[in-house]
Amino acid sequence: MEISINKTTGSYPLKHNQHQSFKGYDARPLKAIVMTICDEKNKSFDIIRQMSEIGTKEGFRVYFTNQTNKLYANLELIKKFFKLGTFGFSKWAQDNAVLTPDNRVLTNHFETPFAKRVASITKAKLSGCDRAIEGGNLFFVKNGDKNELFVGADELKLRTPEFLQKTYGVSKVVPIPQADFHLDLFIRPLNDKKVLVADDRLMIKELKLAIKSIDKYKTKNPCTIEELKALGNVQKCLLGVLKTFERDVKSLKNPKAEEISKVLTDNGYTPISVPGRIFYSVANTYKDDLVHGLNYMNSIVHQKPDGSLVFITNKSDYNNICGITEEISQKIDFDFEKILIKSLKPYIKEENIYFVEGKNKEISEILKNEGGGIHCLCNEIPAEIGR
Repeated sequence: MEISINKTTGSYPLKHNQHQSFKGYDARPLKAIVMTICDEKNKSFDIIRQMSEIGTKEGFRVYFTNQTNKLYANLELIKKFFKLGTFGFSKWAQDNAVLTPDNRVLTNHFETPFAKRVASITKAKLSGCDRAIEGGNLFFVKNGDKNELFVGADELKLRTPEFLQKTYGVSKVVPIPQADFHLDLFIRPLNDKKVLVADDRLMIKELKLAIKSIDKYKTKNPCTIEELKALGNVQKCLLGVLKTFERDVKSLKNPKAEEISKVLTDNGYTPISVPGRIFYSVANTYKDDLVHGLNYMNSIVHQKPDGSLVFITNKSDYNNICGITEEISQKIDFDFEKILIKSLKPYIKEENIYFVEGKNKEISEILKNEGGGIHCLCNEIPAEIGR
């Protein structure tokens, strides 16, 4: 993911007028999503198509924009841009502009044209700030009738909490230990002050249970030679994933789930541990860089009119890599999507959980090679803004 923060000290003076109807950026009804991804001919369109289909079903619009100075919602028209290989803005729509609770679009000076498109949906005021934070490293969350700001702790090296309170129009700033490049790679606020936290210990536990379940199945059920071979291959792959992941988790210098959960608890939030990621680490000076083969935390959350939540996340390629077919999944009661569905069951219905894939497993490739997923690719417009 690209880093575009201009590390200067100046900023434009900003005023805010708190809108009490704003529900926060944790889990809220979405009016729209804006996407810009158009840098590979014919490829990334399928991500927008899938998001548009989800939006049509669940009640929000999906817009595409590029250098044509317009927003597009018609899929056939959008598809033409991809056939032509039209280049537009950076694909990281989440990071390029932030819609604040008081109906301003806050941006640094590098993505002003894109920010104007976002502002046009709600008639928001466009505000510039050299020290604006990329959208993936912050979340607006609701605490009673006030808006608070979760922010990656690294951002406080260049900004004071008072500056962030004034700039983003919030009552309080909660620095979250920087466990990864951006917050949206390891936490995901829901509603009612609940926050999902990626707990690597839980992922290790799930992998161990899956390996044991294969042994149990083979012991209790007569298997053909072909079945034994397929199950053996799955078990061998899972053992390899487990061994590698355990090694990286053990050596990881970054803050752990328990440290993040303590900060959330101390600030009145309820952390919910989930098996949300698999990564390998690249050693760095004080905090390791992480490369994700699976990341469910980088997600969009939409609240439906009945109050239920929709969870949109990245499809992983691990089921395919490990040879876990639907038939095998039913036999051993495990696949990599099931572990997320099971962990979210008290909060989100299974039918409201979506795994976006793109064309030819593109989401997995973007996540692994470029460090971002579906949340990074979407700029969210809450329904409460600009009414």
